[in-house]
Amino acid sequence: MLILQAMINFSYYMTVDKMDEAFKAIKFIKSENAWEHMAHMCVKTRRLDVALVCLGNMGHACGVRALRKSMQSGDPLEVQVATLAIHLGLLDEAQALFTSCGRYDLVNRLLQTRNRWDEAFKIAEEHDRIHLRNTYYNYANYLESLNSTDAAIENYEKSGTHRFEVPRMLFDHPKMLEAYAKKTKDLGIQKWWAQYMESKGDVKAARLYYQYAKDYLSVVRLLCRSNNIDEAVEIANNSDDKASCYHLGQYFEAHGDVDMAVTFYTKAHACSHALRLAKENNMKDKIANLALMADGNELVEAAQYYENIPGQADKAVMLYHKAGMISRALDLAFRTEQFSALDLITNELDENSDPRILERAAEFFKNNQQYTKAVQLLAYSKKYVEAIDLCKQRNVPMDEGLAEALTPSKVI
Repeated sequence: MLILQAMINFSYYMTVDKMDEAFKAIKFIKSENAWEHMAHMCVKTRRLDVALVCLGNMGHACGVRALRKSMQSGDPLEVQVATLAIHLGLLDEAQALFTSCGRYDLVNRLLQTRNRWDEAFKIAEEHDRIHLRNTYYNYANYLESLNSTDAAIENYEKSGTHRFEVPRMLFDHPKMLEAYAKKTKDLGIQKWWAQYMESKGDVKAARLYYQYAKDYLSVVRLLCRSNNIDEAVEIANNSDDKASCYHLGQYFEAHGDVDMAVTFYTKAHACSHALRLAKENNMKDKIANLALMADGNELVEAAQYYENIPGQADKAVMLYHKAGMISRALDLAFRTEQFSALDLITNELDENSDPRILERAAEFFKNNQQYTKAVQLLAYSKKYVEAIDLCKQRNVPMDEGLAEALTPSKVI
C-alpha cells in the first residue's frame, strides 16, 4: 500500500509540476517493477528527466546512455521518447512516435529489428526509398543466417552488393559458385570467376569467362603470356579496346617489333608512346600524323624534329601552325618559301592579328608579285597609305571587299 500511495502522490505532484515533492514521494521505493512502471508512465507523459531517474533506479545503464545521447544530439522530442520506449520494450509506441515525426528511416530500422520485413519494405518503398537497397541488403543477411541461399542471392542482387557478397557467401561451395557464375549475366560476377579460375591455374576457363565479361585486356594478356599473338591481335582489333591495344603495344615494343608497337599505341590513343618510338627509330613518314593526334607539346616537338631535316620544312610549318605558333610557322615558311603553306596561314589573318606578322607577310607577297594579297595584309595592319600606293603602282584591281578594308572609317 505504501508503494501504491507513493506512486499516486508521485503522479499527482508530476501533474501539478512540483518535481521536488514528486521525487520526495518516491525516494524510499526499492522495487524495480515500480520504477519500471513509472518509466512507462514517462513515455506517455514525455517526462524524460523523470525517466532518467527511473532508468537509473532500474539499473538500466544502456537505456540511460541511449536516452542521454538522444537528448544531447538535439533529436526531436518524439525521437527521444521513442528511444526511451525501445529500451523499455514498448516497440509499438516507439513505432508510432517515429511515424508521428516523419522519421520513416527509424520506422524502417525498427521493423527490421522485429523481423517484420514486409512492413519494412512497404515503408522503404513509399517513404524511405533512399534506404531501400540497404533494406534489401539487411534482409539478405537475415536470409543468409537462415541458410536460405537462393533468396539471399536474390536480395543481394536487389541491393546491388552481389558482386562481393555472393562470392563471399558461396566461397566454400565452389560448385554452387560456378553454377551461379554460369547462370548470371552480370559481367562483374563473371570477371570475378575468371580471376578465381586464373588464380587456380585454369587459364582456359579464365579466358572463357574474361571473354564473357568483356574484359578484353585480360584475354589479350593471357594470350600474350601463352604466345598466341595472332589471336590476341585479332581480339584487340575486333574489340577496339584501348587497354588491350596498349598492352599489345607494350608487348611488341618489348619484343622489338617497332612498327606493330607504334600501330597499337596509336590504336590505344597513347600518342606520346607512339611518337617516342617513331622518333627513336626515325620513322619520318609517321611522326607528323601521330603528332596531329597528340597535344600541343608533341606538336611542337614534332615540328622541331622536321625543321632540322632537309626537305621536311612543309611538315614543320604545318605542325607549328596546328600548334598555334603562327609567327614561328610564318617565319619558317618565309625562309623556305613555302607558298602553299603561306597562303593557308595568311588566309586566317585579319585586322586582329599581330601587326608585325601582317607587315612581314605583306612584304613577302609583294616581293613575290602577289600584290592583291599584299594590299589586303597592309590594310589589315592599318598601313593604308602604303596599300593605296601599291595599288597605284601595280594596278591592283579594286573590288568591294578590298575597298572596304582600305576605308579608315571601317576601323574607327
